[in-house]
Amino acid sequence: MFLGCTGRRALWFRASTASGYVNTGSSMLASATHVLHARLAPAEALVDERRTLYRLAVGLFAPGTRLSDNLADHPIVRYEIGRALAGHGGLDPARLREAAEMRVRDVGVAIAADPRAADVLEAPLRIVAPPGTSPRPLTEADGERFDTAVGVVADGVRLLRRLAPAMADDLLAHVSMLAVLKAETSGGVVSASSRYVPGVVLIDEPSAPIEVAEALVHEGAHEKFFDLAITREFLDASAEDAEYFETSWSHARWPLEQTFAAWHAYSCLAQFYLLRGTEQLGPHSLLPKARERAAEIGDWLLAHEGDLRADARWLLRALTGEPAVEVEEQPLKDVAVSREISKGDCFSVLPDVTCQRARSGRVVVGRATQPPTIFWLAPDASWVVDRLRHDGTPISFELMLPDAIKEWAVDPATAGQRLGVALDSLLMSSIIQSNS
Repeated sequence: MFLGCTGRRALWFRASTASGYVNTGSSMLASATHVLHARLAPAEALVDERRTLYRLAVGLFAPGTRLSDNLADHPIVRYEIGRALAGHGGLDPARLREAAEMRVRDVGVAIAADPRAADVLEAPLRIVAPPGTSPRPLTEADGERFDTAVGVVADGVRLLRRLAPAMADDLLAHVSMLAVLKAETSGGVVSASSRYVPGVVLIDEPSAPIEVAEALVHEGAHEKFFDLAITREFLDASAEDAEYFETSWSHARWPLEQTFAAWHAYSCLAQFYLLRGTEQLGPHSLLPKARERAAEIGDWLLAHEGDLRADARWLLRALTGEPAVEVEEQPLKDVAVSREISKGDCFSVLPDVTCQRARSGRVVVGRATQPPTIFWLAPDASWVVDRLRHDGTPISFELMLPDAIKEWAVDPATAGQRLGVALDSLLMSSIIQSNS
């Protein structure tokens, strides 16, 4: 009934045009990634839902604060909201506006250009820094060197759009900013992004456009996954206790969330590899290894798909070419409810609950608990919350039932069952209260 993005994990998930099948050994990459992504949610709708969630979160901490699209997309704004949701302090709207004032150079992606970038982007630079290093971004203060890097990035964006236009549209929609690291400070970081500061991609000072294109596919796939993970049924808190995956190539051990993110990125890279044409790859390119690694990780995930939620399982099977598992839905009449709801029972939304509706019609709700809890509502529950009063005035089951029959175009018995299940789930999640 609900997709819960709750507590400290709410916003802190780590972070083609090919058709047919791509043979990758025991696993298959089936269909284009952008096609399957769009079946879950078109990029435009997914970005709007992510913005809706952030606006809801800001409203929990700073009621009345307006979050424009630019603010809602800014990586540092999202980082500050994530910290607040995780219980690491409050939210200062002035700090959000200050971060958003950092100048950028737009070449199809926004490149951090402001001399203050190292200070504003302190969090992602610190998080991705290899031990003993202190990465610093190139900015306008670096003059011709910065301009040269901007030119290579611009060529890389154009190359990506020429080689894989649909993939570029799909992934770049989730990249809000790019920062170019000075080569002497990068510590070997080729490209990086962080679930803690979503939306920003860091790349080493590039020497060729193909390096930029590959980095944008790699890190753009991670950003896409992040937005899916906070708006769809991908992972829940139990993922933290799932078995770890060990890579064969480095013997690194990854938790489930990182494993799925890596598989998703390698799957996108594998498809981009087919589209690269005659482009000479850089010495650190992962493209030749992507198919094999996607297959290895995909096989492991298929063996552990019980730890994934519905949308993650669907994407896993769709991209690996495995037949979808038909989940037999429990008949509505057999759905257990925690309490008997009678026609005279009355309900209202709890006073600390805030709701936001995305353009897609999906509703996200939040409660001002410590830390706050956030839920995406299922369609029936969304309708019920819309129907209930938010000023504490109770509405009875009996009064809602005729509207439910009309809205859902079902018989009275079915409408009563659906209404009862929706009300019960909202009660169990402490979103509404019974005034009976």
